[in-house]
Amino acid sequence: MCGGLPVPGKAVGRAAAALPWLCPNTDGLIRLAEAPAGLARPFSADPVAADVALVLFLLRFVPPSVAPAESLFCPSALSAASLPSTASAHLQAVPGAWVDPECEVAKRCRAFARAAAAFARRLAEHTRRACAERAAALAALAPLGWVAVAAVDPGAAREPLHDPDAPAASATQAAIWGLDQGAVTRRLANRWRLPDWVASVLGNFNLPIAAARALVPDLGLFLLAQFAALETERRLGSLGLTEGAGRAELLAELKLTDAVVEELWPAAPPAEAPAPVLDPNPHKVPLVVNLLKMASESRRRNGAALVARLEERLDDLHRAVAQVGGEADARARDAKLRALAELAAGAGHEINNPLAVISGHAQRLYRTEPDPDRGEALQSVIRQTQRITGIVRDLMQFARPPQPHPHRLAAGDLLGLVRDELAPLATEKNVRMELAAVSGDSFVRADRAQIKHALAAVARNGIEAAGSGGWVRLSCTERDDEFVAFVVEDSGPGLGAAALEHAFDPFYCGRSAGRGRGLGLPTAWQFAKQNGGDVRYESGTGPTRFVVTVPRSVTLEFLDRQSA
Repeated sequence: MCGGLPVPGKAVGRAAAALPWLCPNTDGLIRLAEAPAGLARPFSADPVAADVALVLFLLRFVPPSVAPAESLFCPSALSAASLPSTASAHLQAVPGAWVDPECEVAKRCRAFARAAAAFARRLAEHTRRACAERAAALAALAPLGWVAVAAVDPGAAREPLHDPDAPAASATQAAIWGLDQGAVTRRLANRWRLPDWVASVLGNFNLPIAAARALVPDLGLFLLAQFAALETERRLGSLGLTEGAGRAELLAELKLTDAVVEELWPAAPPAEAPAPVLDPNPHKVPLVVNLLKMASESRRRNGAALVARLEERLDDLHRAVAQVGGEADARARDAKLRALAELAAGAGHEINNPLAVISGHAQRLYRTEPDPDRGEALQSVIRQTQRITGIVRDLMQFARPPQPHPHRLAAGDLLGLVRDELAPLATEKNVRMELAAVSGDSFVRADRAQIKHALAAVARNGIEAAGSGGWVRLSCTERDDEFVAFVVEDSGPGLGAAALEHAFDPFYCGRSAGRGRGLGLPTAWQFAKQNGGDVRYESGTGPTRFVVTVPRSVTLEFLDRQSA
């Protein structure tokens, strides 16, 4: 019978292959409407979720899980409004396509699915050749062709089971149905556009391994599902699913022995679902269609609020990840700079001592050297030792800066001093310097010389980066976390990936060689850290932006305002 009409003889196979869907049982559709999240792992402990027709429906219309080892379907997608709507549309449009769970073929296929899924899952966990959830699903769905024929004509479906000469053989199936179960399965997998990992395996369980290698993208998954189906047929009775498969070859390929197989075979497959309270045929329970429609409407009506909540949650997670990532990057950078400072301090000490000896001897020889050429050479030595001394002095300032002597400082005055100090350089480079208005109430507590040096180093970098015709802007903002943020922006090209990674490394200079020692930003960072602040680069689409944070100078008046 198909939609209540008899199907003549060999046409039953083609009618089965043309089914628009397989109708799930009533309990499965109710679960889809009311508690869909429980369907994410279909062939586990929940017998309602093991309804083959329901699993096939979900495979067609639900996106796969990004973590199939944990669930076959994306749990959030199971709550989509389109699912119950699609199910109700099929239920109304297709009057049949349902398999009576009490018919002989349904009982045989259900027993097969329970045992094969449990065995495939244990095989996958033992061999680690493929995802256990997918292996279990494929093994359970292996007799899809039988189920489809039973949905069209249960009487014709059971005939091959009683053939005395070749019970359930594919040739017998083809003789009675017109198509064997594998051909029906392959056609349905293509018609229903099942996922590739499903369609490439279902209907091909009868292939030997050599042929499967060329056709199946995930050979490990195929082998596990095929062996699970073969072993289940061997123990529960043949359904003609794995006629071309070689058991010995599969054992060798999967590196299994009979003893291991015996150990993995489930002693007691998952139990049957309890007898349903409602008629299992949803066509006879009119309220199922209404329930599905109500579920769809409810999800659509609440969808905007749900999406808004999910988006807010996603924003929270994004901020948390960014914060954790930023904190981790800052900790890694700080640890690296502290290590470099220790290394620089040791190197500076080791260089300074022999350098002093070289410089002293060169000066003594120069004072008594009568030959002009040798005198010029000695002067060159002295000049270079003085240059190296300056480098070592700057390096030691980064590596072992003097202890800060903090005072209460006006933020606007500090920026004014920096602007005045760098004005000649900006004029020389044809760079416009801008100073934003700073509140007269903005005060910091820091060492004047060190924080001024830090700000000047960052601003000097901005002038060099902006180039002729560019600009540098100095500004200041008060933050809620008891810090004042000095902001240095410039019109330069910003930092590339390599420059960003090494910007605070000593001796790294993004400009051409010989145009800077590369100690400006490292020393600025060291001085800011010593005074309880920090220096960071803020990437974005606007101008290049560095921020120097310094602790705010807290007064009694400020505390009164905060507590008011």
